[in-house]
Amino acid sequence: MQISKIQISNYRGLKGDEFNTSPFVCIIGENNAGKSTVLLGVSLFFSGTALSQSDFYDTDEPVIIEITFKNIEEGDRQRLHEEHRERINDIIINDELILTRRYFLEGKAELLCRRYAPKDGRFSKDVISSLLKGKKGKEIETAISGIFPEHSDLFKGLITQTAAIAKIEEIVSNMPEEELELKLAPLPTGIDASIKNFLPEPIYIAAVKDLKDEVKTKESTSFGKLLGILLKSLEGSEDLKEILNSFDQLHILLNRINTETGVEDKRIGLLQSMEKLISSYLKENFPKAEIELEIPKPELKQVFSNAKILVDDGVKDLVETKGDGLKRSVTFALLRSYVEHSKAQKKRPTKEVEELDPESAQEIEEIAQPYVFLFEEPELFLHPTAQLILFEALEKLTQLGNQVFVTTHSPLFFSPRATGTFIKVIKQYHEDSKPFGRLITVDLLEEIEAKDAFQIICYENNAAAFFSHKVLLVEGDSDLIYLKEIAKKLNEDWSFDYRNIPIISIDGKSNIKRFVEFYRRFGIRVFSLLDADAMIEGFEKFDVPQPIKDRRSELLNLLDEIAEKRQLSAVLKAEKIKEIIRRYAWRDRYEKLKSLARKVTAGTALSEDEILEVDYLFAEEDNSLRRQVFADTSISIPQKDALLCELMEHDIFVLGSGAIESYYPPNITGQDKPTRALKAIEILRGIETAQDFLPRIVHDDTEKCELELIFGRIFS
Repeated sequence: MQISKIQISNYRGLKGDEFNTSPFVCIIGENNAGKSTVLLGVSLFFSGTALSQSDFYDTDEPVIIEITFKNIEEGDRQRLHEEHRERINDIIINDELILTRRYFLEGKAELLCRRYAPKDGRFSKDVISSLLKGKKGKEIETAISGIFPEHSDLFKGLITQTAAIAKIEEIVSNMPEEELELKLAPLPTGIDASIKNFLPEPIYIAAVKDLKDEVKTKESTSFGKLLGILLKSLEGSEDLKEILNSFDQLHILLNRINTETGVEDKRIGLLQSMEKLISSYLKENFPKAEIELEIPKPELKQVFSNAKILVDDGVKDLVETKGDGLKRSVTFALLRSYVEHSKAQKKRPTKEVEELDPESAQEIEEIAQPYVFLFEEPELFLHPTAQLILFEALEKLTQLGNQVFVTTHSPLFFSPRATGTFIKVIKQYHEDSKPFGRLITVDLLEEIEAKDAFQIICYENNAAAFFSHKVLLVEGDSDLIYLKEIAKKLNEDWSFDYRNIPIISIDGKSNIKRFVEFYRRFGIRVFSLLDADAMIEGFEKFDVPQPIKDRRSELLNLLDEIAEKRQLSAVLKAEKIKEIIRRYAWRDRYEKLKSLARKVTAGTALSEDEILEVDYLFAEEDNSLRRQVFADTSISIPQKDALLCELMEHDIFVLGSGAIESYYPPNITGQDKPTRALKAIEILRGIETAQDFLPRIVHDDTEKCELELIFGRIFS
């Protein structure tokens, strides 16, 4: 059994939203956006704790928390009381169960289910109850036949409300599927009392600096639950077998025992005397009444729930008296111990377990109650290495059949292997309503392209961008290094760090589309800054309207005309030649060129298609000419500036002067691009103004600094 979908409506800062889940769910977003509310909502569904008026986003509407459970197996049903296993089948549809926790302002919680019910409103429970209220005998048949005339023959002779309701349920059970729909309905009789053991058990750990409540070892607290599930796993061990046997002996000494031959009474004499004394006093008023004292057999979890944790860090005392970091570490030490112990238990041979405790062996074969771990900011008080270790422990929890939900500000809790679902909470502000959190879901298990992009992002160490509203994508490290400094030189308020706008190096423009689409899934505004080559090659990766694509084609034709008029020669740099030689496709072209050359040498005329193919083979030279003309600042091309400005409106920045090196102060040298970028920064810090050497373009009929236009849009 696993949670597959959650809907939360009208609870605190969540107006109404839903999301699909996976074994590992990571909830991200800024402070006060509503991340904790998501976790609290899940916990509230299971607990049914009373709410106050402040918990309602709109006091005129109910709070609704609905959870869908999938992959329900027969072993899960075994956790229910035997008489309820058949009843719950009526509300499990295709191995799924949908339960709804609903709160009204002036009332306690009610737990409902979604089950197939007639679309016809006449069959609703409220209608039937109102119709039969106060009626007896023949009145019942008349009333029911009146509302269901088409079934009047079935109601003949019905004189009790129970019989009438049973007949209506029979009619509903025989209805075709097209006449039914999923509706909210009460749980089957009696199930609401036992369903707690059927559903996963929640373990909630809040992000509080004072963890005093978290470290109390009572069964009702999350810390106590963690300690409880760890100690509970010891029950089948050889070491505790003798203790469990002593519990059985104690039970015999305190209770009458039913055996195949009858009732045996081996209780201690003092207890029997006490029972007789109580009975004698009762018989004075009720002579036929009997008293029997029944004392429940103790369980290990009752013993464990009173356990205390003492820590000796120079002063031996209860853990709740220690510092926050130590308390948090103890909490997760318990978690890791549970994981490791569970792994060891799974490796034990079944035969050995059966020899220790046959009853426990039977439980191992069944599906044990899973846990839903709800961790709020698990990285608190842990250094980075400890965070990584904790993340691995959380991942292993999911491998044990549990689910994990975390809210976090740490990219160390992201993994394309373990994290299945991201939920980003974004606070929305509207003039006509209170602010509320909106949930954006990215499912890496279903969206393969997103998972591929996430793997690249994780390897590039760019996960921190998930916590931002904006991000700037650049081609390489030199862009990242220089842009941070030149922005602050142009305007002291343009700080990428202080404004939380990460600059992400994507290692070339080939990944641009993948990165843009991935970050946009999280509601992040994405800016892209690329060198002039993006206008010549790879432009199809940009998501822009067709008119812009048309104007770009017109610009390329204009660049070709200028190159021809100026009789420019293509100059391919050695790096570029090496690059195209490495391409397998270029080798194919080269072999084709040799074949055509032999044909010409033999005196055979080339066809029109073959001539076009020769032209295509030399397309790189054409592109080289276009780059020269495009990046030449001495050539005035109004169409170029207009297109650059138009692309800016779509958050795409193509450097009009070529590459970022064209925006450095003069005379910068160095062995590689990052070194030259660092030297440019050193010189930049000693310059009073950068506008003197930075390239300019025409914007709104006025010549302006190109980088100022770019940064102005990013920081607006």
